[in-house]
Amino acid sequence: MSEEAVKITVRPNGPLRVEGHIVLKDADGKEWDLTGKPAISLCRCGASEKRPFCDGSHNRVGFQCAAGPGAVLT
Repeated sequence: MSEEAVKITVRPNGPLRVEGHIVLKDADGKEWDLTGKPAISLCRCGASEKRPFCDGSHNRVGFQCAAGPGAVLT
């Protein structure tokens, strides 16, 4: 039985939306309980008080990021 691929969507000036079978662990290997959550939004701006999850703070701080498939990776 194969699982569907995880889908990650870069929201304009916002979070990373992650959908699918997700296993999220912290730096110590502790796993978040994502039971019943088919999707999560991960903070990109660094201002969320619920990191690593997005709480909408990107709007308050005016986060801007035009990342897309044509972006240069360094």
